[in-house]
Amino acid sequence: MKHILLTAAAIAAIVTTAAAQAPNAASLIHERQTHYKQMGAALKGINDQLHGDSPSIDVIRQHSRTISGFAVQLLRWFPRGTGPESGVRTRALPAIWTDNATFQRDGAALLVAARALDAAARRGDLAAVRAAMPQVGHACGNCHDSFRAPEH
Repeated sequence: MKHILLTAAAIAAIVTTAAAQAPNAASLIHERQTHYKQMGAALKGINDQLHGDSPSIDVIRQHSRTISGFAVQLLRWFPRGTGPESGVRTRALPAIWTDNATFQRDGAALLVAARALDAAARRGDLAAVRAAMPQVGHACGNCHDSFRAPEH
């Protein structure tokens, strides 16, 4: 009997720990919104550098690394249950899940554009950075147009 109680207690502890560690919809939505804000700030940072009198390639590299790093993760930020049905304020449209093939394709396009931007920044090639920025902006805009609700 003592062995059964210890086993049951151990199982309960494992389940409780797993449940406490499992992220809920609110925390996942907050995390992705934070990451998107960081990506937006990085894009702005690059644009500010490119429009300044003497762009810092080191600052641009830092920002391009942020964008590229998040672009790799982006498609994992939308597990089922983290859309409007969660009851948490989010601009994510249901089309992310109902038209996931297009969402995946658009996310992959962002990753390609972000990697090209980051490669140009790592080379220190400001002309290539300038040429890559519209591609990143276009990739971001595709998702915003199709998968993000307008701000209220």
